[in-house]
Amino acid sequence: MTNLANWVSHEQANHAISCAAHSLVTEGFDVTHEDRNFVRSVLTGERTEAQFHQAIKARFDV
Repeated sequence: MTNLANWVSHEQANHAISCAAHSLVTEGFDVTHEDRNFVRSVLTGERTEAQFHQAIKARFDV
């Protein structure tokens, strides 16, 4: 897998992450600063989709 084809700006990523984090917190999940930074790095193309999947699998021991 490569970087996501449709990267977004930092402003767009921040807005999307803020909305998603609010929904998750409302449902009782904890969204850390590190979570936000990691998702932002994927949305803006700094990290690949494969790196995202690897990190999620490692975090949740899948």
